[in-house]
Amino acid sequence: MSKATRYFEPSQTQVFIFMGTSGCGKSFFGKLISQELKVPFIEGDELHSESNINKMKSKIPLEDSDRYPWLQAIIDKVTKLANEKNSSCILVSCSALKISYRNVLRKNLIEQNIIVWFIYLKVDIQILKERMQKREGHFMEADMLESQFKDLEEPNNEENTVTVEANNNADLVKKIIVENMSMQ
Repeated sequence: MSKATRYFEPSQTQVFIFMGTSGCGKSFFGKLISQELKVPFIEGDELHSESNINKMKSKIPLEDSDRYPWLQAIIDKVTKLANEKNSSCILVSCSALKISYRNVLRKNLIEQNIIVWFIYLKVDIQILKERMQKREGHFMEADMLESQFKDLEEPNNEENTVTVEANNNADLVKKIIVENMSMQ
């Protein structure tokens, strides 16, 4: 993980955003680590509008105009939780596929005095397809992966980011994530 380029007050909330394409493990690791560390977890998928969910169910890729209100809903939820619970750490799942989406999250949360970290869960597309074909009850289907990879701008050399190869076994991936989080 890159080091922060400014100094932060110990009382500041840190938000760790698990990002990547559908099926990479954002929700799985977010929930798992949230329970282990006893910190709040925000499931980004739950903040999608009904029209976004209907589009994805209909196999229509989301556009920027669909995603920006969703990103704002995530920002609002993180800010509210940080202020209400005085949480020092919050975990969030959010695809954040494009740098412009990550910049919106960064800018708006930093303005609320919240430190933002991205944990990019990188997984081979073939493994993702296999994972997604096995899961049930999710609005995002495996044949939508191509559109996500088309939009994906990997966070190379972005401040406060780490890339975790999430093809590995879950225990190892979790260990790597927690170790990186504890260094902050």
